[in-house]
Amino acid sequence: MGKKKTTPVFSANIYSFKPLWLALIYLVLVTYLYSFSEYGLNVWDEGGYANGTLRTLNGEKAIEDFNPSGYLSGRYIYGAIFFKLFGVSIQSLRIGVILITPIMIFMVYAICRRIMPQGFAFLAGVFVLSAPAMYYNRFFTFFCVFNLYLLVRCVERVKFQRYLCLAGAILLSGFFKFEVALFSLLCSVAVFIIQFFLKTKQQRSVKQEYQVSFIGRTKFWISIGLFVLALTPALSFLYKKDFFNLAVNMVLGSYQVWGNPFPSLFPFFSLWSELGSHEMFQRLLFYIPVWVYAGTAFFLTIKIIKQKGIETIDLHVVSILLIGICAYGLVLWRAGFDNLLRTLPPAYILFCYILYLTRSRLLSLLELSTKGSRALVVSRETAVNVVTVFLPFLFFYEMNVNHGFYAGTIGAVKQETALLDMPRVKAYTNPAEVEWIEKVVNRIEEYSEAGDPILALPLNPIFYFLTDRINPTAYDWILPGMLNETDEKKIIGQLQASPPKVIVFVDIPIDGKEDRRLANYTPLIYSYLAKNYEFKEMIGMFQILLPKSEDQQNLGT
Repeated sequence: MGKKKTTPVFSANIYSFKPLWLALIYLVLVTYLYSFSEYGLNVWDEGGYANGTLRTLNGEKAIEDFNPSGYLSGRYIYGAIFFKLFGVSIQSLRIGVILITPIMIFMVYAICRRIMPQGFAFLAGVFVLSAPAMYYNRFFTFFCVFNLYLLVRCVERVKFQRYLCLAGAILLSGFFKFEVALFSLLCSVAVFIIQFFLKTKQQRSVKQEYQVSFIGRTKFWISIGLFVLALTPALSFLYKKDFFNLAVNMVLGSYQVWGNPFPSLFPFFSLWSELGSHEMFQRLLFYIPVWVYAGTAFFLTIKIIKQKGIETIDLHVVSILLIGICAYGLVLWRAGFDNLLRTLPPAYILFCYILYLTRSRLLSLLELSTKGSRALVVSRETAVNVVTVFLPFLFFYEMNVNHGFYAGTIGAVKQETALLDMPRVKAYTNPAEVEWIEKVVNRIEEYSEAGDPILALPLNPIFYFLTDRINPTAYDWILPGMLNETDEKKIIGQLQASPPKVIVFVDIPIDGKEDRRLANYTPLIYSYLAKNYEFKEMIGMFQILLPKSEDQQNLGT
């Protein structure tokens, strides 16, 4: 008699690595990520991260002293540590981000091993390694994965220490990305409610499975209570600082003026012919998470109905699904590749999970249809395995050969060929951008001294950072929907008190929409600039403006 087949259970105890191996893998990954860390540059967002970190190092506080509608202080404080260690440069910030990236990959692998075998968990890790998000916004991705990892650990075992760790992680993530903390909290509570009240396939409640007697049930609710209490001081602080209203206004209130729709897929073949395969690949990336999440939700629902209960592995999948959907809300708000890439790890995990289930089903069907022919079974199994592995590695190849996505993937090595070599930045980018940045910096240094006020609008904070000049306002960038009339008047007052010696101005309709041109969404500031400054020179897309003489101002020219 043959051995009876059993459903594999992916225990957290059977795939642990020895610390030495983990350290070795960590060093290899850090080396790999560092090898292309000088390729790619985003003058807008990465410049904002760099200048915000410098302002933090100089004693200013995010939200309170600068960028009232921007990022919270966590990422700037973290970046300031690496400015202290390695000097004030963009590369120092990238080193800080590189050091946490392998940890994120390890956590993705550990999450995967709870629901799938090693090979598929490895493929998910490859996905994350291929496109871990840009340096300047990888904190969103890291804390999504971090909170998810701790959540699935809480699902495995009701232990108040794990709840406290999760609460601490959610609190910490709130000081990096407030929305991550908020949806992580909501998803965690939802999973705990499901865990406590739904029944398993074995007709035992989850509370019975975890030996929740009167004492155990008390422990469970004490754990939940401690989880909530741990977050209460932080939530109280955020409430007093009005971060909740700020977050709502940033996410919901700004959508109308700052949102961006999904790129179209249809007519598919016409667009393929017009745009090429690489551009269509990028567009498809926006839709793959939607299909993955919808498919996972459908099959998970069917599975739970059929087994008349929910298993621990199902709770893991629910956790991944909820976090993934909430993270993907960032893309629904504004469909940009930088937003997309930092939301993808939960989709990577569930895609590999679907691959695993599909492969298992196909192999079962092949075994049934080819009884008595072992050679035929082996050949068909090989074909299925090749197809299974092909999809992830096709993604890996495409991302690492044909796409750079600003900065953060090895694909930037192929695309960025010109070196921008300055005291605070050493990075390869395109030749035109190198020429523009160097010329703009030279003009700023020609017309002003270190420590002088200048103004870079609407979103060019990198020039404050590169030239060691001061922004006389609290805003390193001014974007649509960010200011009301009172805010504009306040900024004008700051400009009058400390007049910029040079203004670097980009007069473009953001996203190609005229209502997103600075003159249209901040008319008072634009009028002030037009009255008090004159055009001097055009360098690429950058206008250099200098103060008018008193006679010119009086004449209104």
